[in-house]
Amino acid sequence: MATGWRGYLEEESEYQWIAMAGFLVFILLGAAAIQGTSNLPGVSVGASDASHADVRVLDIDYSSDEAFIAKVVTDTGIDLYMHHSDASVTKIMDSSQGVDAGEIEFFTPLANGNMVISPSANTLMVIHSPANVPTGEALISTLEMDNSTGDFEVLDLAEKALDSETSWLMVTNEGSSTGLRGFGSIGQGSVTADTISSSMASSVLSMPTADTADVVWQHVASVSGNLWGASGYIAFASNVSGASAASPAIVPVVAVVEWDNSLAAPTIKAIRTGDEGTIHTLLELGDSTVFAAGTQESTIIDSSGEMIHIDQGSVAAVVDDSDRVWLFGDVGSKTIVRYDQGAMELLPLGRPLAFAVEASGFGTKQIFLHGVDELGLVKTLTVDTSAAGSIESGRGFLNFMFLSVFTIVMLVMAWSTSERFLNARRS
Repeated sequence: MATGWRGYLEEESEYQWIAMAGFLVFILLGAAAIQGTSNLPGVSVGASDASHADVRVLDIDYSSDEAFIAKVVTDTGIDLYMHHSDASVTKIMDSSQGVDAGEIEFFTPLANGNMVISPSANTLMVIHSPANVPTGEALISTLEMDNSTGDFEVLDLAEKALDSETSWLMVTNEGSSTGLRGFGSIGQGSVTADTISSSMASSVLSMPTADTADVVWQHVASVSGNLWGASGYIAFASNVSGASAASPAIVPVVAVVEWDNSLAAPTIKAIRTGDEGTIHTLLELGDSTVFAAGTQESTIIDSSGEMIHIDQGSVAAVVDDSDRVWLFGDVGSKTIVRYDQGAMELLPLGRPLAFAVEASGFGTKQIFLHGVDELGLVKTLTVDTSAAGSIESGRGFLNFMFLSVFTIVMLVMAWSTSERFLNARRS
């Protein structure tokens, strides 16, 4: 092939411009083919082959593509279990044994590899990672919180690691209202089941946040320093004509919270009320910012506590290992929105999303969406975040072919030109 090209290029005739015209046609055809393969690669839809293959997933948190903690619906109720990377399973709550996980509101992975949940009022449960246990088991520590300031349920929990200690901020149900409470500081001994109690012995539980303008708090996340992010909603009777009193209007709320690890209640430093919808997810990003993803709009809390509005809604949001936020729409969505350092990118799906998303998460390189389609069948969508642009994808392969042919042509032309120059020098 190279010899043929060289012959064409050496001819002082019509073959040279024919060769160049052919290369131009190749460029145009290649551009059209690349545009035709612009659908997001690495997307797969179907039933999952993991341990939750035949069950409905209500909530899930991945520590890798093969390891996760999941709350699932079974024939006997709702179970909570951990699936380890070696495919072994640890049952944490087994409905067939009379222990139902229906009251579990959240999973929070800790920096030391453990996981914390709340099974009942004034109680936290730390599930120790097998890597933190000499015997390789998933041991569980149950922590009873101080109830001298009242009984409360924990609805969500976020962790902040500062130096050698960590602190927790919690969303609590105080009975007639929701609130925010802090707990800390917690020493390094909380890693193991043997020393966790002693490491928390001197930790303080704060008073609940008072008077938060009728906000129903739902989620919390760590920002930076003593700052945290919180989200919830305000429900009020709508004065719009025809509005039902039984269905109050709801607006989303995002707030910046400050707590200094003392007995004093966390304080609201700034609060932002949206126009409509709710905030369904708070995502902590690597630059100490928080992405608050909502059904109709979103908000970013930067590391200084400033809030930035984003006019983009979703039903599920996931952050990957490159700090890119992936926003997924409802059933029938034909695109995914990806937020990357202030830029929004619309990524086409090969076919519309065929099920309602109920749980989502990110492992090592894959995004997982779990839900149920209109026939009641359990479905899982996976997105390989490393597939875009790789040679395995159609677009990546065409890019590779284009660069290869372009390189060959340019090398042949350079070779021919250099030989002509040398021949001219010799003569």
